[in-house]
Amino acid sequence: MHETSTTIFRAQRIFSPGAADTEAIAVAAGRVRATGAFAELRDRFPGSPVVDFGERTIIPGLNDAHAHFADTAQGRLELDVSPPLAPDAAALIARVREFAASSPGWVLASCYDDSLTGPLDRDVLDAALPGTPVLIRHVSGHWGVVNTAALRALAIAEDQPDIPGGTYGRDAAGRLTGHIYERALLGRYVSVEGDELRPLPAADPDRLLDAYRRTAEEWNGYGITSTCDAFVGPRQLAMHTAARRAGVRQLRVNMLLAAERYDDFRALGLGTGFGDEWLRVAGIKAFVDGAIGGRTCLVSEPFCGTHDHGMEFSTPEGLIALVDRVHDDGNRLTVHANGDTAIRRLLDAYEAAQERRPSPVRHRIEHCSIVDEEIIARIARLGVMVTPFSRYASFYGGRLERWYGPERTERMFAHRAFLDAGVVVGASTDHPASPLSPFAAMQSMVTRTGDDGAAVGRSQAITVEEALGIYTAGSAAATGEGDVKGRLAPGYLADFAVLDRDPRAVAPETLAEVSAVATYVGGEAVYAAE
Repeated sequence: MHETSTTIFRAQRIFSPGAADTEAIAVAAGRVRATGAFAELRDRFPGSPVVDFGERTIIPGLNDAHAHFADTAQGRLELDVSPPLAPDAAALIARVREFAASSPGWVLASCYDDSLTGPLDRDVLDAALPGTPVLIRHVSGHWGVVNTAALRALAIAEDQPDIPGGTYGRDAAGRLTGHIYERALLGRYVSVEGDELRPLPAADPDRLLDAYRRTAEEWNGYGITSTCDAFVGPRQLAMHTAARRAGVRQLRVNMLLAAERYDDFRALGLGTGFGDEWLRVAGIKAFVDGAIGGRTCLVSEPFCGTHDHGMEFSTPEGLIALVDRVHDDGNRLTVHANGDTAIRRLLDAYEAAQERRPSPVRHRIEHCSIVDEEIIARIARLGVMVTPFSRYASFYGGRLERWYGPERTERMFAHRAFLDAGVVVGASTDHPASPLSPFAAMQSMVTRTGDDGAAVGRSQAITVEEALGIYTAGSAAATGEGDVKGRLAPGYLADFAVLDRDPRAVAPETLAEVSAVATYVGGEAVYAAE
């Protein structure tokens, strides 16, 4: 390799987890060749071009290890009814009506938050749009609201029976309220023809690819260079492969393949590690319970003021069978478990599989929200990796204590306890279930203060440097890529973000104000601030 093919990047500080700060990195062929003092690298690589970022700070590319990239791209073609745009039910209905007037056919809306915007039901939607099918998905992604026209289009009868892991909301008289929970909603998107809601027209491929590119650009703007798409069925897989064929090289994507289609994926030879540095399988995604914000997770103590213990997606027997099969195939399991009861059931299955057939593959628990000392000790002993919500403490704030009480809230998203126990922790916004900004997520982990000012489990606060480590080396380890990603060291991928300031040098309550001024993937610029 000729020395002139190397580029030297310089900044006031270059951070890499577990290493002392440096001031320069040498990059060639998409990887880091060397790091150190600028003068040393100039001597080692004479004549190499220099990109000098002055007083800026360079960090490894940020990596959201549990988000929903393909669904976010798809959502660009849908109606956004998040609280900033729809602060109350009247504003939401107005947006739905306006959208329906300009877009004949189904109205698909997303990012609805009932705890801020207010309640919706079938009758409210019927009054607004009696003849147009409407589906409004909750921000958690675990339930939605439909009107009568949508119930008819989806062939959901008034006497529709619930299914395992999914229910239909009903009033005291037994009439459908329009609320569809968990698998009852997901099932409407899955058919023998593929992962598509049958009454809906498929999105135009060109529009979808454009939405994919624009989503990648947006994520690059936050310094994000990698993500793990946390639920990939046939529809999401088709989006990622189409972008791969089209030469999209802005974001590295790991995929968690939907366990519901495991037989199909397995027959195609798709398993953990399949792919390349741009598009890769990280594991198999399954569910034990529901959501934190949706109040459907499986808990030992009921939600405050109720007798409700949440919902289970799979029976203990079904969970054990799935874990045994995927484990025996040598694939990584990445299982959604929020409530303490759900987490214990999953750990039982993981322990039994590992005792029966030891494997070097390290499984994951997605979210792993409500824990205690016994659960954390079991996770550490098994070598299981976790991706607790990075942003939920600030995003939900005082609402968490209303739903779960102060004692449980103190134990939620236990970043401090996990790190102290030596557990591998990856970053997770679960976007679009919570806002994407990594710096706002870091602020949440460091301050444990809600956007509403509430204290949210302050005993679980971590340092800024630890938060940076979770978003870089931790996330890389969580996808099985800790030897090539997440650090700026020789041999590692040259993925990095240039920040306007050093996150370690600002007041913790202002971390959300940190921004990326440039983002590089494989040593190539994919974003530059105007």
